Amino acid sequence: MCNELSKDLYLVLGCFGRIDDGFVNCASCENFILKIHPGLENYNGIMDYFDTCRLFDKPTFDFNAIRHILQNMQERFDQIGTGRRLWPESKVQLYQKFLMDHRFCGLYLKLALMDDEAEPKPEPEEKSVPIMAHSKQRKLVAAPKVNLKLIRGRR
Repeated sequence: MCNELSKDLYLVLGCFGRIDDGFVNCASCENFILKIHPGLENYNGIMDYFDTCRLFDKPTFDFNAIRHILQNMQERFDQIGTGRRLWPESKVQLYQKFLMDHRFCGLYLKLALMDDEAEPKPEPEEKSVPIMAHSKQRKLVAAPKVNLKLIRGRR
């Protein structure tokens, strides 16, 4: 039995993916953009805002609504005690780029409960292994010079 209090609430931005004529443009993805916990300044205001946006009822699928929600959160809910914004400017730009790049995939913004143990972590990058090809060097022999006028037309 899973205890509801041991779960964390996340704001999730994702897309459904897109396939055109059998070609996969995007395989769909989810980004956990904010962990919501009582330690956040203005926690109750954030929860009220989610309630106003009806994110507790259902995900939001409208592109303009998603942009509006993210921009409002960034403007309204600064973390004054830590002296920073809700998201760093680099993250805001990444979210905006994601929205523009995936707007034809079908976007969504939702709240998700996850267990403490199942906290989303980025997967480590695979180590790249250089692949080297070896071939025998051949000397290039100069080709005889061909008069192109003779090829184009007989003169």
